[in-house]
Amino acid sequence: MPETPSDSPTAKSGGVRTLLLATLAAVTLLTSGCAGWVRDNLTQAPTPWRRIQPAALPVTLPDSRDFPIVAARMRDTGTVYKSYIVVLGNPTVLPGENRLTVDVQTLPDSLFGALVQPPRIFPVPLYTMDTLTETTKREFPEMRIKLADSARRNRYGDYDYVTAQDGENSCVLAWQLIGDRKRILPERIEAIRLDYRVCGVGSNIPALLAPFEAMTLTLPETVLEVQDLGGL
Repeated sequence: MPETPSDSPTAKSGGVRTLLLATLAAVTLLTSGCAGWVRDNLTQAPTPWRRIQPAALPVTLPDSRDFPIVAARMRDTGTVYKSYIVVLGNPTVLPGENRLTVDVQTLPDSLFGALVQPPRIFPVPLYTMDTLTETTKREFPEMRIKLADSARRNRYGDYDYVTAQDGENSCVLAWQLIGDRKRILPERIEAIRLDYRVCGVGSNIPALLAPFEAMTLTLPETVLEVQDLGGL
């Protein structure tokens, strides 16, 4: 039988088929248990926390005498997640760190990135009753803890919170998941998680929540606010 020339249609179609099969095999390996090195390699693990300047944060907080920004840290998890911790002043003698945590989930910029992105670094929903109970006991030991009867609202929608009090101090733990990509988030942002923990002297809960309600997200692209939309 005569040999098929390398530039014949039959040879070309065979080459294309071979390339497609090789590509599919590679994708299968990348997403299968045989390619654990891709899912678990160092590029998918969180980087160490590193100090940054407050100007590099994706959020701006109002000036506050009681809760000034003391330090800021960030780390990456793969190319999808960026996490920030804003350490705030603590006017009490209670243990623990006043802080705002911001987790930004971006959309992968390629098919490969979508295939090998790390697991989500925050749960949805952010808290269950079990995890909330565990967290509040750890954050506010020996304080009276109460889940708010109704949500409050900041610039980006409703959020939930817990209060904790003793004879001299009050604390709040507030959390919010922003996921409205059609109306609020920039095109490249998948979701933003906010977690806010603050303790102060006295019993003025609205004053403790004021920085969380007045903050402004400052991502590279515009983030719309609820009032810009006439409500949700």
